[in-house]
Amino acid sequence: MTTRRTRRRLAIASLMLAGACASAGRQPALPQLLRIVPDSVYFLPGNVAEITLEGSGFDQSASAPANMVRIGPVVLNKVPSSDKGTRIRVVVPADQPSGGEAPPAPWMSGRYPITVTTPAGTTAALQLFLLVGGGLPR
Repeated sequence: MTTRRTRRRLAIASLMLAGACASAGRQPALPQLLRIVPDSVYFLPGNVAEITLEGSGFDQSASAPANMVRIGPVVLNKVPSSDKGTRIRVVVPADQPSGGEAPPAPWMSGRYPITVTTPAGTTAALQLFLLVGGGLPR
């Protein structure tokens, strides 16, 4: 009987140790993008617009933020978050980059996917609707 108890105690201790090791090496939770405020923006050519991304798990570093925000083809690096990693304020630039040596292109009316990437991963995309200069989306 002593041998049976000893084996059982060893098995329980092994499981507890394995659980402790697993939780110590746990990856940070994936970031989540829950809402864009506002989710529709009337955009005048040459102007910028400010939006707030709400969610969780955004990088909270103030000195070297590791949040990357993608708005359609636009990539914004080192974007800080606030409110304990639950909000990111972003200024949507007036133009979107063109490839190569072409000048930047103006935004066109339509829906653009937005994601946030942190060292822990990338959020699912939400859509931002841009209405440019009163035109209707195509």
